Amino acid sequence: MFDDELREGSFRGVPFVVRDRSRGSGRRGPTVERPNRDDAQSQDLGRKVRVYNINALVMASDGFSDRDRMLAALEKPGPGTFVDPFGGVNAERWVKVTDYRETQSFDQGGVAQFAITFEEVDENEERGFTRGLVDTSSTLSKRSSALALAAKNAFIRSYVSDGMPGFVRQGAANAIAIVTDQVGGQVFTALGVTSTMSDALEKIGSVGLNAISGGGVDIADGLQAGFSMLSGAVPDLDDGLNGFLSLGGYDGLVSSAPAVTGTRIIEATNTSAIGSLVRRTAISAAAELLPKYSFVSYNQARDIAEKFVGVIDAEMDRAGGVGAGQADNGVFAALADLRPAVIEHTQSEGSGKARVISDTPWRSEPAFVTAHRLYGDATRASEIIARNGTKHPNQIAGGTVIEVLDE
Repeated sequence: MFDDELREGSFRGVPFVVRDRSRGSGRRGPTVERPNRDDAQSQDLGRKVRVYNINALVMASDGFSDRDRMLAALEKPGPGTFVDPFGGVNAERWVKVTDYRETQSFDQGGVAQFAITFEEVDENEERGFTRGLVDTSSTLSKRSSALALAAKNAFIRSYVSDGMPGFVRQGAANAIAIVTDQVGGQVFTALGVTSTMSDALEKIGSVGLNAISGGGVDIADGLQAGFSMLSGAVPDLDDGLNGFLSLGGYDGLVSSAPAVTGTRIIEATNTSAIGSLVRRTAISAAAELLPKYSFVSYNQARDIAEKFVGVIDAEMDRAGGVGAGQADNGVFAALADLRPAVIEHTQSEGSGKARVISDTPWRSEPAFVTAHRLYGDATRASEIIARNGTKHPNQIAGGTVIEVLDE
């Protein structure tokens, strides 16, 4: 477990090998000792700033470039991120350099030795502590809206309907019918379609009429309005978030007509543009749902972040490429802004949560016994049952690995 928690030491992204690290702090405030009294009075004015003393090594066997990068990072104005190898869940610290000393010798010609003193600045997030200066939910909402707008604008630029023959418009209507089936028949049916969800799906399906008689603005507004209704109607946030992320990676919308003429190429581009609009609107909808989501564990926050970032990265590849109906610099920039907001929010919300660990009862026992053994609280038996899908609450099989929270 110790090795699993270790991190590579670095400052401002420049890595180094840590020989040893010490950390110091304490409490601020005066202590008053009065005459003829054996006791003392103390005033607590808060925690002293944490100070980190690092003895680090930077390899210089291939020249001085790595050493010089380290020197530049240490001398750059302002604070930076220090990754503490022994910091565990609180490894990344926002610090300033108060002092450093670099040493090289002929005895160790291929190594630059650094003695560095860091002091923490501003607020640093602790496990169980919610940062007060950064509203990650507000940031997510703003960047989600920016992505929705960028997706709409990109679609309007790509979609062509004026002066096109009827089969081009019908091709777009067919594509929207496929999308409606994918949304209603595949992704969200498992949630149990409520009347409000049914209205949302009907709204999305009706956009096909816009494809016959309207233009790109009508299609974009209709699809995004339908997705907004759907986002507000999902009965379960977990299923809703995963449903939108599934749509965010949907790549099954391809024109069946061979792109051998100018109009057929436009038809194919329109179909691709509709697919892009659906994916990007779904990613935006997922980002809108994320602040409403309550993480039960650090592992859950980490897993959702990894899935979300994977969907964003795939769409950034499309937006940054050359594919017709997909490539767009504005969408790429909006996704690039949304990505760190998702990471920061999930890190903020997940950092104070318990971690999922494994437990193996050595003999069969009721769930309330397991809960009491692990937590000293038999009422948490339902939590263990729900997490592991236990069929018989009174019988946790001995020798079976189960998942539990570490606190």
